[in-house]
Parts: sequence; structure tokens; C-alpha cells
Amino acid sequence: MPAFAPLPEPLADGPFTTADAIAAGVTPRRLRGADLSRPFFGVRRAEQPVAVTELAASFAVRMRPGHAFAGITAARLWGLPVPRSWVADEALVIGVPAGTTRTRARGTRTREFDASRLDVVTLDGLRLLEPAAAVLTMADRVTSSELVVLVDALLTPLDHYPGLRLRRPAATPETLASFLERCRGMRGVAAMRAALVEARVGAESPQETRARLCIVAAGLPEPVVQHEVWVAGERRAVLDLAYPELRIAIEYEGEHHLLDPGQWAKDIARQDLLESLGWIVVRATKADLRHGGQSLVRRVRAARDRRA
Repeated sequence: MPAFAPLPEPLADGPFTTADAIAAGVTPRRLRGADLSRPFFGVRRAEQPVAVTELAASFAVRMRPGHAFAGITAARLWGLPVPRSWVADEALVIGVPAGTTRTRARGTRTREFDASRLDVVTLDGLRLLEPAAAVLTMADRVTSSELVVLVDALLTPLDHYPGLRLRRPAATPETLASFLERCRGMRGVAAMRAALVEARVGAESPQETRARLCIVAAGLPEPVVQHEVWVAGERRAVLDLAYPELRIAIEYEGEHHLLDPGQWAKDIARQDLLESLGWIVVRATKADLRHGGQSLVRRVRAARDRRA
């Protein structure tokens, strides 16, 4: 394998445009080297992007002034719980201020936005719409329940909500309602306003929200989110979902609960405590949420029947 000449230091550590490379003295022949990937026309980097952050960074070096990542791309960059896993051929969504030139780069799609009402911020050097605006610009491309999951993530104050790269909470119901009022008439506002009605402050994970929505969709009463259990003036547990009046707890067990022996031991001790206090504990996993949560709903309904 032929040895390739090293690139100048400013270009060696990240994506760069061919124009910048030539200005730095790199030859066109060197830019055709097999050691460089070509994620976009006029862009080179040392390795093929393997994450949305790397792909976005590759496009950012050629992004037009005023443009910003929007829609599902911005949501992924914020760590919001979008409904499907990222794949390398997913088009980047580029937000384009109304009345400005659109990008036509292969591997992208554009979304026009009103720059007077949607704010652009910077995250790790990337320009993108702020979290609520990111969700708004994808609201017409997800289901109503998927949108509630996203809004719950905006509203959560919990530091251990997985994956989020935004302040907690990113919004309150009041600030989000005000934002949607400011955006009145824009695409996605009606859907996001409906999702806000169904959203609840305090969700601990996307799966917890999905579990709650499955229960409600089946016609069961809505459980309380993050119910606190106190014993003799001491808070002993915080339940994912609960029917406090019936002493029924619904606990979602993510993969870390099943794979971490220490966490598993804590979960067992927690269940023992709750049962000693007269609670019925329904423990749910990802499998219980398949097929509209039929398994979870059946178990919750059975627990409620036991209290009848």
C-alpha cells in the first residue's frame, strides 16, 4: 500500500473542504488519495463518518451562512429520543431561513424555517435549531405518540434521563406553550400543541413515556408519573408510574437494570420493600411494549382487578 503524504496540521484532525486544502498547499492528487473519505462534494476527512455527529461535522465545513441543522438531525444532535436508530444513509436535515438559497447537496434535505421565530444556537461548534424548534421541525414526520415522547424529553428535569445533551428541563409546559403561541401558523404547531396536552413533567426515560401512553391508549386510567413513597417521614422510593390509591407500582426495567448486578440487587430490594408495604409491583421490559404494549396492559389490568 502506497504511503500518503501527511496533511498540514490544521487539516489532519477533522473534516475540511477541498478549497481550504488547496489553499494550504495540498495538491488535487493528494485529495484523491484512498485514505480520505468523501462524505460530501468538496469535503474530505480521514475516516468515513460512523455517527450522526461526525456526518454533521463533515457537512458543517461547507454549510452556508445562516443555515443550521434542523428536524431529526438537530434532534439527534441534542440526544432527543427520536423514533428510529441512525443509519449512515439518512439524509441530514438542513434548516434554511425563509427567502434564502437552499442547499442541493447530495445526502441532505432542506427544511425552510422562520429565523425570526426559531432560534439557532451552537453545540460543539455545530449550528442547529434549539431543542424545541428542532422538535417542531420534525413534528409532521412522526406519530402523535412519538411526538409526546419527544416533548416529555424537553420537559424532564431529571439529570439521569438517558442521552440528552441539553439543560434540564429544556422547557416547562408554560414556556413551551408560549413558544408554540409565538409559532402560531407554522407547520407542526397543532401536532406539537396536542402532544403537550398528553406530555407529563418528570418522565425518567423514553420507554417510561411509551409505557404510560400504552396504558392510556388501552382505556385504563392514567398512572401518576414519578410517585414518591414515604415511610415514617423518609422517602424510600420514587416509582416510574403508579396508581397510588390502589398501591400499584409500574416499574420499567431498562437494559442496565438487567445487566448490572448491583442495580439488579437494588431493584429486588426495592420490590421487597414495596411489597412489604402492600404494593403490587408490575415490572416491565422492552418486550412488554411490543404490539402496542399488549403484555404490559394485560398485567396492569390484572393488578387493578386484584384491587377490585
